[in-house]
Amino acid sequence: MSRAASPTLTMRQFAFVTAAVLAAVFAHVLHLPIAISVLVVAIVAASWVRHRQGGGEFPGWVKLAFIAAFLLILIVQYHTILGREPGSALACSMLALKLLETRVRRDGFAAVSFASFALMSALLFSTSLVFTLATFLGVALLLAALRELQPQPPNATTTSVGRMRSYWPPLRASLASLAIAAPLALCGFLFIPRLDSPLWRTPADAGGRTGISDTMSPGSVQSLLLDDSAAFRVDFDGAPPNRNQLYWRGPVLTDFDGTTWTRRDGGISAADAGAPASPASVISYEVTLEASDKPWLFVLDLPVEIPPDAQRGRDMSLMRRRLVTDLLRYHARSALSYRLDAELLPEQRNAALALPDHYNPRSIEQGRKWRADLGTDEAIVGAALELFHNAFFYTLSPPLLGRDSVDDFLFNTQRGFCEHYASAFVVLMRAAGIPARVVTGYQGGYFNKVGNYLVVRQSDAHAWAEIWRAGRGWMRIDPTAAVSPQRVELGSQAISFGERAWYQGRWLFALRNQFDLINRSWNNLVVQFNAQRQQSLLHPFGVDQVDQPTLVWLLIGTSGLLLTLGMLWAMRTSRRRAAPLDAAYDALCRKLSRVANPRGDSEGPLDYAARLRKQHTLSERCAKEIQRLFADYVGLRYARAFPTSDGIAEFARGVRRFAVETRA
Repeated sequence: MSRAASPTLTMRQFAFVTAAVLAAVFAHVLHLPIAISVLVVAIVAASWVRHRQGGGEFPGWVKLAFIAAFLLILIVQYHTILGREPGSALACSMLALKLLETRVRRDGFAAVSFASFALMSALLFSTSLVFTLATFLGVALLLAALRELQPQPPNATTTSVGRMRSYWPPLRASLASLAIAAPLALCGFLFIPRLDSPLWRTPADAGGRTGISDTMSPGSVQSLLLDDSAAFRVDFDGAPPNRNQLYWRGPVLTDFDGTTWTRRDGGISAADAGAPASPASVISYEVTLEASDKPWLFVLDLPVEIPPDAQRGRDMSLMRRRLVTDLLRYHARSALSYRLDAELLPEQRNAALALPDHYNPRSIEQGRKWRADLGTDEAIVGAALELFHNAFFYTLSPPLLGRDSVDDFLFNTQRGFCEHYASAFVVLMRAAGIPARVVTGYQGGYFNKVGNYLVVRQSDAHAWAEIWRAGRGWMRIDPTAAVSPQRVELGSQAISFGERAWYQGRWLFALRNQFDLINRSWNNLVVQFNAQRQQSLLHPFGVDQVDQPTLVWLLIGTSGLLLTLGMLWAMRTSRRRAAPLDAAYDALCRKLSRVANPRGDSEGPLDYAARLRKQHTLSERCAKEIQRLFADYVGLRYARAFPTSDGIAEFARGVRRFAVETRA
């Protein structure tokens, strides 16, 4: 069918197509540039108004202007159109532009098909349970739009676009279709043979997700402390450690330029580095890490056994050889009691004592004064912690700091969170001649007793310090504990009530953690269902490993069984729907048998209606009503494979209201 011959979309059909486009775009809204989101909304609004007013296509220069605007935004934002995020932004832009020229039914089908592709591509960014359910609802909306675009019978009535109740039947039918298809989809999910690795991968947009990074500057961790999403989950082989031992090590920051702490590449650790002082302190656990688009793996202090695809730096931080772009599960062992670098190399000592010139003079003077007055390292560390304990406050909304950020924090604002205390403490220690560095990662977590696992959230992000002592090596000092001990003992929730009391209520906190149990089950059963787990599907039945031919036969057998059961159910449903229609038709024939010979067993409705037209004893109004009822019955009984319940009910009501009238 040519575009010119395709029927023009009704306002109701255009409303469903517009809703399908918006559903696909909204699935990407969290990672779309704001400018593109605004332009998409503007295009949708302009298309809606123009179609409602019965206008034609937009001028070509308008489309070209929008195309140029979208391309300019993409180049400025991403410097390319290749990759996961720029590609999805381009797809959403093209989908919105398609709506500008959607006037006829063929355009509507093309827009909905393109929206289906854009909606499914959103799963490249998230496979969480909530997002998958939202995508499921988006698919239902797309199916409803396709249903509305189907040609309607000539006698079908058009419902007003303004009645919201009229939109529910197509959506209900779409949801029912998806529910019917769910068993077959589950069959395919379980038995379609999987490869050990995907045939293709999307280019990773590094840094596109929240998480710990390898730099730290004033305020850089604040966004994490306000993020309640899960960072990773941990299953311990035995009892979990005490909360004050739950320090999840991430990047170690050594270099400081006066504003920002950065990581120094110190090489790969030796095989025997970090040997525990007591073998009894070693614990085993399994971490399920959420995608972060970063290489960092988080383990308890101090890792003694690491995953095969990871490498351990001399500072004991763990890094994967490629970015964590998908949910990752790895096993590790850590020593809670350890001795690290009992002897410090000269280059390591120099790096751990370095301070930038012409920055934070008051802090450096304070550290040197402590060294001159107190002498010992223990006394200097105690003086710093006592200073924090007596005069400082923990807050997630600290005042802004100036150029000399440590001086400003120590002697003016005296308010901040973990990164402020760790940074200031390390500067004071270095000024006093004690090698020190900043360690970032997470601290604490919530232990879910129902699922028997620990969930660590982004809001558990933390920064602490390490100082080096002769003969002892690197030892952890957490200056935040001197200011707010409950942050370590009770977790991040304990210090957030004043900042976000509405969100940190105990009942809501408990509800979020219980919901995380559902998310964890979803990750284990669906997201991490790989080829290895597929091959062990029949292990409960005594089959150790299922090969691919067996999977194919299982797929054929189960899908064939499901299709047969579905066909039998459809046939039974068709008969069940037709039974009330036939009963109403029999009631009509009984009424008419009072004024005409009864309908013969082999006499069809059209033949019976033709014979009734010859009955001159019926009134003119009654004859017209009879012809209408017979036409409705033929349309319901033979024009559709599945007559609608509403149509059958309306026909039955018409039969009940019908009364035979004869000529006077």
